[in-house]
Amino acid sequence: MRRSLRPAGRILASTAAAVAVVLGLALVPTQPVLAAQPLLLEGKKTLFQRVLTRPGARLAAKAGANGDRSVPALSAFYVYERAQQPDGPWVLLGAGTDGRTTGWLPESATVPWRHAVTLAFSPMANRDRVLFFKDLDQTRRFVAAADAGARADAARKQIEKEKAVPTDSPFVAIEPATWVDPEKQFYLLPVLDARTEHLGSDFRSTLVKVASVTRRAPEAAPAGASTSPASSPAGGPGAAPADQPTTAALGNFNSAVTYVIDATSSMQPYIDRARSAMREVLRQSEEAGLARRIRFGLAAYQDDPKSTPGMEFLTRILVDPSTSDQASFLKAMEDLKATRNSTRAFAEDAYAGVEQAIRQIPWRDFGGRYIVLITDASAREGSSPLASTGLATDQLRQLAHETGIALFVMHLKTPQGARDHGQAQQQFMRLTDFPAVGRFYYPVEAGDPARFEADMKKLATDLVEQVKAPEKLLAAQRARTQPPAGGSPAPPATGKPAPTPAGRTESGNTAMDQLGKAMVLAYLGRQQGVVAPPLYEAWASQEDLANRDVKALQVRVLLTKNQLSDLQETLRNYIKAGTAGQVEPHDFFNQLRSAAITMRRDPSRIAQGKAKDLAQTGLLAEYMDGLPPYRSQIMQLDENGWINMGIGQQQAVLDELESKVAAYQRYHDDVDRWVKLNDAAPDGEQVYPVPIDALP
Repeated sequence: MRRSLRPAGRILASTAAAVAVVLGLALVPTQPVLAAQPLLLEGKKTLFQRVLTRPGARLAAKAGANGDRSVPALSAFYVYERAQQPDGPWVLLGAGTDGRTTGWLPESATVPWRHAVTLAFSPMANRDRVLFFKDLDQTRRFVAAADAGARADAARKQIEKEKAVPTDSPFVAIEPATWVDPEKQFYLLPVLDARTEHLGSDFRSTLVKVASVTRRAPEAAPAGASTSPASSPAGGPGAAPADQPTTAALGNFNSAVTYVIDATSSMQPYIDRARSAMREVLRQSEEAGLARRIRFGLAAYQDDPKSTPGMEFLTRILVDPSTSDQASFLKAMEDLKATRNSTRAFAEDAYAGVEQAIRQIPWRDFGGRYIVLITDASAREGSSPLASTGLATDQLRQLAHETGIALFVMHLKTPQGARDHGQAQQQFMRLTDFPAVGRFYYPVEAGDPARFEADMKKLATDLVEQVKAPEKLLAAQRARTQPPAGGSPAPPATGKPAPTPAGRTESGNTAMDQLGKAMVLAYLGRQQGVVAPPLYEAWASQEDLANRDVKALQVRVLLTKNQLSDLQETLRNYIKAGTAGQVEPHDFFNQLRSAAITMRRDPSRIAQGKAKDLAQTGLLAEYMDGLPPYRSQIMQLDENGWINMGIGQQQAVLDELESKVAAYQRYHDDVDRWVKLNDAAPDGEQVYPVPIDALP
């Protein structure tokens, strides 16, 4: 039985205490009631003005007074009143909509917060650092230029050389040189404005206005102050230095590879071949002096022993790479035996094995993080009654990427599984799709054991070579910044070829090389405590300027644990009522769409039940207007489109929603994911920017 994230009584509560804080942050003692309700957004009838606090904000008892109560950065408040003072406008804030106010802040110490949509930096693979522009017109002109990629490359080099943003440039700041890990340095890029524009005859671009807000306050700038882009280091105070990573910083980079092997009845010949291949790979890595820098783990799966006679286990971690050596890994490979009994279906519970490896192995000990699934069958999707996880392919991939793990699949296309091959290939290509790099799907035609052993050896060797990724990155950076002997630097490239699945790009770089670069930059960001540039508002292109197919910024929605729980219970109730025929089809669809829109606009309203059916209340247009142009499948449909869907199509949508509901439990249980902005706040008020694809 799947359990709720919290007791049902809390989910259904509608008291003031249950909805007191937009992000669940009971920050400071409240004052007596001063106003009936918060101020409305301009042109809205039900949506209130909200703000996020900047680092260093201090609440005051009255407008213009000295602040005497510090407020954690990124705290969310409703705006109850505005007052003009000699030093500028001030705002009276309250934690909830119940009329109780908390104190005054200068408006400059806050960031407008019209919805819950935010952005995060994508992994730094096959893309360059994001440039932030001063205004929309400059952004539009720069992005629309035919040579935008080359111009951006030249600008980055100048900023790296001068360690500052030039005064005459159109830029405010630049993304840090290494990836920013929100678990180490929590940050938000709340979306203040976003628009999709046609820039040229052959492409569109999503231009976004963001406010950069980091949890840690800059030492030199008071709350609300801006930093001069002319004199600041690239990225602003607190950002990573623009100079490139050094050999010393990369000296401790290591990798872990965990194999998740199908141990059902048909797999013994392949287990034997895998053992043989790994024995040779480990010998070669030892001779090359790389063994100490890479560890191997092993997990296996069969089927539920309670439901299937002859099964020894559902999943099992046989070797933890953080504590293993080569001898223990080979011993575990030697001992691993496939069951002789048949499972309940041809499709296996592979995702149970992969999820266990994601959740139970201490990946924080490693820079390079890889899981290789080896199987001859498709995986049970979350909608299958035989699936133990309830997770669909997309949800499992998201969980892996949130942990910094790249997924690989070696698919044995045996003659016995001919009818299953198409479904399995479609699944595994989606599962192994790493952002901006490619798909790491390796089919073994005809399930030939000898071919499998050769492919296994080649893949393992490539993964061993990944520990050399830091050296490759440093060499590439030297080549980028130093002119060749006797000549001038090569002109910057005007674009980057998109990677092919697990293969070579047109430029000769492999997808594996790009993956290694992403792992190294993520590792550096975690080790060096890199933070996002603080205290500015600016425009940027969501797409990489040289490779338009690559998203440089990922879309997230800021939620608390409580709000995620509310969403889980709400969706579960909607789906249960809809599939049981307790509501009309059009009402059912409108409830689902209302939940999807509300989570992006104001997640706290899910618990209140105030936006159960936006179409009936006439609020649909109000909620949709001003939302950034990021639409889920449900948001893109209208009522007629849903009604005219076939039963199979509707069921596919519901199956996807069920898998997302199951994924919320994993998000909830991942203690490393959630950030407590206020040490005094309860666990349910911790926050995390949830990927928008995980929402309905």
